[in-house]
Amino acid sequence: MNGVLNILKPTGMSSHDVVGFIRKTLSIKKVGHAGTLDPNVAGVLPICVGKATKFSDYLINGDKEYICEIVLGKSTDTQDMYGKIIDECNSIILDEIDDEAIINAINLFKGNIKQVPPAFSAVKYKGKKLYEYARQDIIIEKEARDVTIKDLQILKIDKPRILIRVNCSKGTYMRTLCHDIGLKLGTFAHMGILIRTQAKGLKIEDSITLDEIRYYKEINELHKCFISVDDIVPMKKVFVDDEHYEKLVVGNEINLSLDETYIENFYVYCKNILVGIGHRVNNEQIKINKLLINR
Repeated sequence: MNGVLNILKPTGMSSHDVVGFIRKTLSIKKVGHAGTLDPNVAGVLPICVGKATKFSDYLINGDKEYICEIVLGKSTDTQDMYGKIIDECNSIILDEIDDEAIINAINLFKGNIKQVPPAFSAVKYKGKKLYEYARQDIIIEKEARDVTIKDLQILKIDKPRILIRVNCSKGTYMRTLCHDIGLKLGTFAHMGILIRTQAKGLKIEDSITLDEIRYYKEINELHKCFISVDDIVPMKKVFVDDEHYEKLVVGNEINLSLDETYIENFYVYCKNILVGIGHRVNNEQIKINKLLINR
């Protein structure tokens, strides 16, 4: 079992919980997720199984898409609806914020922006996660980080709630985006519901539930659940003669001349299967960088 599962993570489970479920259900140790989702967030969670765990970096670094609800008027210590309210404005201020002001403020967050990670987050400071400090009421001055909002659409405005669709780079916090939009409007805000609808091209409409995993396991058709890594991330492809197979799978160089566009990170196929991800050693040789099959 080598491949990626496009899991529809339910609310109430951590990403680690989902990994544990897959390990137990499939009786396999090599399982990992590619991009954490908070327990209270549902949506696409890529799960790498077997040799595909070596591929997780490619998925983690991909763009994400979310449906996100902004709730105006209140801010919380966690920047979402599950935290303690720390600031609140009166209804008069909210009444003065019209749809045009909301649209103009949200549009300011498109493109490259700076974000300060929330106190309750897994970002590390001096070897500890920020939420560990926050739980002890220790205030840490955090540096702003560069993130990119590639697309931001307003789906619905029904004050105090605003529904948006966001396509963004790795490391973008939706909670912080909601909080910052509130400040830009001269009020407070926090995140309501959040659903991840895409992760590195894996779409929520194609995802499978944990119950489906269990079902396909029972009828011996788990292969229907797995996605090959080369169906997710586009890369150049190199096809190698069968005689080189043994050298490839043990990590040895093989003689193969490629043009200068093939430097690293290309798929290598041999014996009609995807063997791994390769790179060019020199002008006349290549080798496997990440092996994606069981020897």
